[in-house]
Amino acid sequence: MVRPFSRRWVTVLLALALVGLVPVAASAQTQADVDRAEREKEIAEARQTQAYQDYVDVSAQLEEAVERYEQIYAQHADLVYRISRMESAVERYQTEAAELEEAARDIVLDAYMSGQSNLIGSAFSATTIQDLVTSRALIDRAAKRELESLDNLDAVSREADRSSAELDVRRADVAANQAEAELIVDEISTLQQRQREILAQADANLTAAIETLKRERREKAAEDERIKRQQAERSASRPGAAGGAAPAATPGFMCPVQGGASFIDSWGFPRSGGRKHKGVDMFNARGTPLLAVVDGRIKFSYNSLGGRSTHLYADNGVVYYYTHLDSHPSNISSGQRVSKGTVVGFLGNSGNARYTSPHLHFEIRPGGKAVNPYPTVRSAC
Repeated sequence: MVRPFSRRWVTVLLALALVGLVPVAASAQTQADVDRAEREKEIAEARQTQAYQDYVDVSAQLEEAVERYEQIYAQHADLVYRISRMESAVERYQTEAAELEEAARDIVLDAYMSGQSNLIGSAFSATTIQDLVTSRALIDRAAKRELESLDNLDAVSREADRSSAELDVRRADVAANQAEAELIVDEISTLQQRQREILAQADANLTAAIETLKRERREKAAEDERIKRQQAERSASRPGAAGGAAPAATPGFMCPVQGGASFIDSWGFPRSGGRKHKGVDMFNARGTPLLAVVDGRIKFSYNSLGGRSTHLYADNGVVYYYTHLDSHPSNISSGQRVSKGTVVGFLGNSGNARYTSPHLHFEIRPGGKAVNPYPTVRSAC
């Protein structure tokens, strides 16, 4: 005889049946997870999209700030040079005026010795040497040669006064120029920090997008430079070193600043001492590694103008010059041979750039003579 199911087994089977019939709660939980994951993904993508736009905007602002800085720095260098020349001129005028004043006093002394009382009275009544020079008594007394000296004294004295007044104006211009430059230096530093923050928070997609942006900008700049060169060659308006190095002279060239830099074509801009700029200034944070652009031999040096410097001698005779460095690497020695990409220095502002925003002054010297490095650097950075 078959024994009937006990109530306990009926309960178990019913429970199993119910489990099979109601997967709804588990399914609903999984869908909620999917929806939440989708929302989080959309939020993350929106953040990265905004970060990309922020990077584009910050980069554009940085380039504009660097251009303003280069212009203001060129004005500063030109003003300082003009002031130094004016100071020398004022010193010459003052020396010449002193000599001519002495000549005027000799005329008065000679008149005194010969009893010319009217000239002596004029001398005592004159409030300045110019008053004495222009007095009728001294003019009557002076010989023709002495009259030329007196005329010169009057002209030289006026020129010295005018130059001294202009010097005061120019010094005020330099102070205002320096204040503006300091503000731009702070702006550049802030923008560079913002760039670094965006890159530090970037995911793989944003990093790839930024690298694509950089590449497209390099390609556009290189194409613009190529067109400009062609136009210059047709018009012959930019001959010689200003046109840059031929691509054949810099094979395999890579960007000298790790991660790139902000810079403009500042070839020929005024520099201290009446010099012209013979390189490109590449702005980035202090301590940014600087890389050997090709294989070659290096030499470390220091001078008051450039500060810490590195020369890279390529096998084809082209010399690459890095200067205003913060420091040299400790793991390689001057005179050593290095491969392309080796760190050969760290970006700074040593030498006469100590009051400027940290940057690399970079030169390309085919055959030992500097040419405009901007076209070459622009295509690689």
